[in-house]
Amino acid sequence: MKKWRLIAGVALVFILGVLAGSLGTHLYQRQWSERFWKDPAARRDVFLQRLTRELQLTDEQQKELKVIVEEVDQKLQALRRESRAEIKGVIGESFTRMKEKLSPDQQKRLEEFKAKHEERLKDRRKSPPPR
Repeated sequence: MKKWRLIAGVALVFILGVLAGSLGTHLYQRQWSERFWKDPAARRDVFLQRLTRELQLTDEQQKELKVIVEEVDQKLQALRRESRAEIKGVIGESFTRMKEKLSPDQQKRLEEFKAKHEERLKDRRKSPPPR
């Protein structure tokens, strides 16, 4: 009987350790990714620091690459805005086509569904995606 208690106690300690480690990692990752995704300057700095470390860049090379990294980041942000607008247009068109096939009651429920969906997307944009 005592042997089973010992085994159960060790297993419980192990499981609690795994859970505590997972929770701590999740919280750290969430905090780090929030800063990384919300602040473009921080994102560029992290990338430039990695380049500097991996390639052992001189100060002059860092200045030159910083300009390139900033240009690329601005272009990528513009592409994201464009694609987001295109996606929104496609989704809007699909809802319009769906409404044509539905009864008035169903159309009303579809509008409610669409509003809930857009609200979830807004909430998701506030917090960065988990990694």
